[in-house]
Amino acid sequence: MDEARTIKSILYPLARDVRNLHTFVANINNILQAEPDRFALAAPSGLASLRNTMRSLAKSTKAMQEVNDIAINESAMAEKLAQRSMTLVLRPAAHLHDTARSLKTSIDRAHNLMARLNGYFNPLFVFTVSTSPVAELMARDLDMLDRRLTNLKKTMARLSDQELISGLPNAVEDQLALYVPRLKVMESETSDIANQMSILMGKMNRLMELSARLEPLMRMAVALNSAIDDLVPAMVVLKKLGKALGMVQSRYDKEGSLTQAVDDALAELDLPMDALIQLEYQLRREVENYIDPIIEPLQELTDHVKDSLPVTHELNGLESTLLAQHNRFNVVLKLSTTLFEGFDRLVEEYRLVTNVA
Repeated sequence: MDEARTIKSILYPLARDVRNLHTFVANINNILQAEPDRFALAAPSGLASLRNTMRSLAKSTKAMQEVNDIAINESAMAEKLAQRSMTLVLRPAAHLHDTARSLKTSIDRAHNLMARLNGYFNPLFVFTVSTSPVAELMARDLDMLDRRLTNLKKTMARLSDQELISGLPNAVEDQLALYVPRLKVMESETSDIANQMSILMGKMNRLMELSARLEPLMRMAVALNSAIDDLVPAMVVLKKLGKALGMVQSRYDKEGSLTQAVDDALAELDLPMDALIQLEYQLRREVENYIDPIIEPLQELTDHVKDSLPVTHELNGLESTLLAQHNRFNVVLKLSTTLFEGFDRLVEEYRLVTNVA
C-alpha cells in the first residue's frame, strides 16, 4: 500500500495551486486597495485610494467655491461702505470684489468637472467598496491554508519515507486511504478556482490601467488641500469684517458719522491696513496656482473616463465572479479544515508508537 506517497504526490500540486491562487488574489487586492507610494510613482494606487482622493478633490473644490463666494459677498458690503466713507482700509474692496467675480468661472468649472468625474466613478466606487472585503478575506484565508499545507507536506514526506523503509501500520494506511479522494477533490477544485481568479485578475488589470492614468489626481488633491488651508484664515477675517460692516450699515444708514463708525468697527477687529489687498493677492494666487492648471487635465480625464470606464453590468459581472469563486473557496476551506483535523489526529496517534512523524 502506498497511500502516504499518493497523498504526497497530491499535496505538491495542491500547494502550488494555493500559492498561485494567493498571488492572483493578492494582485486583485492590490488593484483595489494599494496605497500610493511616493517613492514608486510608476506604481498605480488602488481604487480605494482613488476614491478617497476624489472625495478630497470634490471637498476642496467645493470649499474653494464657497471661499470665493464669501469673498464676493463680503467685499460687496465693504465696497459700498468704501464709497461713503474715507476709511483707507476699505478702498481695495472694489478690487477684491472684481477679482473674486473674475475667478468664479474657473472655480465653478473645476468644481463641476469634479462633480462629473464623481458621477462617472460612482459605479466603480460601489464595486470597490463591495469587493474589497471579499478579496482581503480570501487573502487572509489563503495565508493560513498555505501555512497548514506546508506543515502537512513535511509530515507526509516523513510518512512516505517510513512507508518505503518499513511500511506503515494497517490502521494508518486505511485511514490515509480515506483521505486520498477528498484531497483529489480539493486539489481539482482549488486548481479550477485559481484558473478562474487568474482570468478575473486579467480583466481587472483594465482597472489598474485606469488607476495609473488618474495618478495625477493624487497630486491635485494634496495641492488643493494646501491651498484651502492657506485661505481659510483669511476667509475668517473677511467674514468678521463683513459682520462688523453689516452692523455699521444697519445702524448708521444715512445718519451720524459713517467714517467714524467704520473706523471704530475696524479698530475692534485690529485689521491691518492692507488686509484686503493681501486677501485679493492670496485668492488670485491660489486660483492661478492650483485651480487654473488642473482645469484642462480634469477635462481630459473626464473625457477619458467617460469612454474607458467599465459599464455597470461589466462591474457587476466582475463582482459576481469574485463572489462565486469566494463561495467555492469557502467550501474548499471547510473541506481542508476537516482534513487537517483528521491528519492531526492520525499523526498524534502514530506518535504514540513511533517518533517518525
